[in-house]
Amino acid sequence: MTKSDKKEILISNGTYNKKHQQVKDEKFLTMDFYDPMDIVQVKYEMLKNTINGGQGVAKTAEEFGFSKMSYYNIKNAFEKKGMLALIPEKTGPKEAHKLTPQCQEYIDKYIQDNPAASSSNVAAALMADKGVGISKRTIDRYRAKKKPR
Repeated sequence: MTKSDKKEILISNGTYNKKHQQVKDEKFLTMDFYDPMDIVQVKYEMLKNTINGGQGVAKTAEEFGFSKMSYYNIKNAFEKKGMLALIPEKTGPKEAHKLTPQCQEYIDKYIQDNPAASSSNVAAALMADKGVGISKRTIDRYRAKKKPR
């Protein structure tokens, strides 16, 4: 597998280390097994380094491309959840936070009363009537989910 292939895999599964150039630990610079682009491996080796190496936290965190505060956050999470804590969590909203059930109900009724209305029309009506700003694209996605297949 080429470095490019591995990078694509890491990006696709959310474990790519965007700051891999900041990793200065000797293992990652000299041994093929250690990959600074793999954030899970970098975090794990950083934790091992402080436990086994006896090196200070500030120095170790810096060698692995993290701040001292990040080190402690990673360590605490690892102690609570184990290896799963080293896998980055998906960022951004976990669920629809603007498209509430009340908004969905409004959209459904508006479309029922105005079947030819575009998503832009629905968004404008929602803003005018309820003061809720939802993008045309969000309404497009909602409508696509509602269509029978």
